[in-house]
Amino acid sequence: MKKVTLAFTLLLGFLGLAACSSTKNDNVYKGEILFATQKGNNLKLTIRKNDCKQQEGGIKEIVLSHSYDSHLVVGSCVEVSHNDDGITVTNISRKRSSSWLSRTSKN
Repeated sequence: MKKVTLAFTLLLGFLGLAACSSTKNDNVYKGEILFATQKGNNLKLTIRKNDCKQQEGGIKEIVLSHSYDSHLVVGSCVEVSHNDDGITVTNISRKRSSSWLSRTSKN
């Protein structure tokens, strides 16, 4: 009985690890915007691929073009995803207070 329980526990552990590893998406990463310049209707962004944690060190920098978005400012932490539709850059360091609902007032 102990061997069956041990085998069952190992099987569940292996399945749990396999499930976690399958959810990792190599087409999505986090980084910090180092430079942003406007080119026509697009932004040219230089992003430090560092998971928004490291300030220095050997870090891969990516330069890409993205449609203009006023929330993509220098120093913000962004999530970059590559998919069939192209590249999507989303500001994930934005505070909740920048939501239009929090800026509305009944006064």
